[in-house]
Amino acid sequence: MTKCKYILSLCFVFFLGTLPIQAAKYKALKKVKNGVTLTGQIVYDGTAPAPRMLKVDKDTDTCGSNRPSEELLVSSSGGIKNAVVSIVGIKKGKKWGIPKKFSYDQNRCRFVPHVLLVRPKSKGVVLNSDNVGHNFHTVSKGIYNINKKIKPNAKMKVKKKKIKKPGIIRVKCDLHSWMGGWWIAAETPYTELSDESGKFSISDIPPGKYKLRIWQEKLGEIVQDLVIKAGESQNLTIKIK
Repeated sequence: MTKCKYILSLCFVFFLGTLPIQAAKYKALKKVKNGVTLTGQIVYDGTAPAPRMLKVDKDTDTCGSNRPSEELLVSSSGGIKNAVVSIVGIKKGKKWGIPKKFSYDQNRCRFVPHVLLVRPKSKGVVLNSDNVGHNFHTVSKGIYNINKKIKPNAKMKVKKKKIKKPGIIRVKCDLHSWMGGWWIAAETPYTELSDESGKFSISDIPPGKYKLRIWQEKLGEIVQDLVIKAGESQNLTIKIK
């Protein structure tokens, strides 16, 4: 199996809305024929800005003190964490790796994890591990919108099919203004989050012509052409200006 390596330098087009949705419904196969793996790293091109400091001005006994924002996390090597990497245009492919049930926490007045991948129409639970109440508030374009108080050390259920379709869901707490997070309802299993070093890996890709989409909450979204050839794995280094 051959392996090709590409280095791309890109500028993000700032866009914070729902991710484009595939026209055809996705079908999971028992086995992907000639499946290929795409690996890579999302890298900040240049000197990354220092994290913005968030002012913690309420319930400090529980929430702690001022803290750096998680909106753009760049490692010492320049890798960007929590970039959403997805391949658009695959109608038939591998089974879902994202679980049908999810858990999302509020701990020390912080959403954990900061960015969560979920499946559309999946069910889950939103925890409050704090001894203070939170107001769980989601904002999206018709995907999942709720505004509900969660008592200290309590939880809220997300019923099946309430997350109606793929896209971006912003999460906030109206009682603690610095709290912010994101849910990404993936349209197919070919969606991954970059790790602490900005690296990602997407396996079992059927050969074909697709779009590679990268979304990051601070920088926005880009879409570019992607050609997957049988027997030719690819490794991408994507430098973002």
